[in-house]
Amino acid sequence: MAAEVLNPKTSSEQRLFQAIVLQAFEDALTTQGSKQESYLKKDAHDWFLEKNKIFENVCWNAGFDPEVIHDKYKKLIIEGKVVFTELQKEWVRYRGLYRDYRAADNSKDRRNIMLKITSVKLKR
Repeated sequence: MAAEVLNPKTSSEQRLFQAIVLQAFEDALTTQGSKQESYLKKDAHDWFLEKNKIFENVCWNAGFDPEVIHDKYKKLIIEGKVVFTELQKEWVRYRGLYRDYRAADNSKDRRNIMLKITSVKLKR
């Protein structure tokens, strides 16, 4: 994928931004189930779909139209090439619950969230 996109004649700054976009595609397409890979996949997935200012700036600095990149990512989803495995889904669920646990204001809420955390199935 990288060889098709990266042009050695572009500036090093532009290649850096292109590498960021390419890494996000690679992260979103992974099927590895480790905790870190699952978190990176979810973050990349959200980044492509949210199309926030940072996404737009990275795309423009890479020489890409953000709408085109967004549409290409949505096409990958439709084609079934971006899929979250059950283990990846559980890691993402775990991270969300852990964030809720850390943000809980009282011990009762923390206890309830901890019960949910222990129910997450992180089988490998």
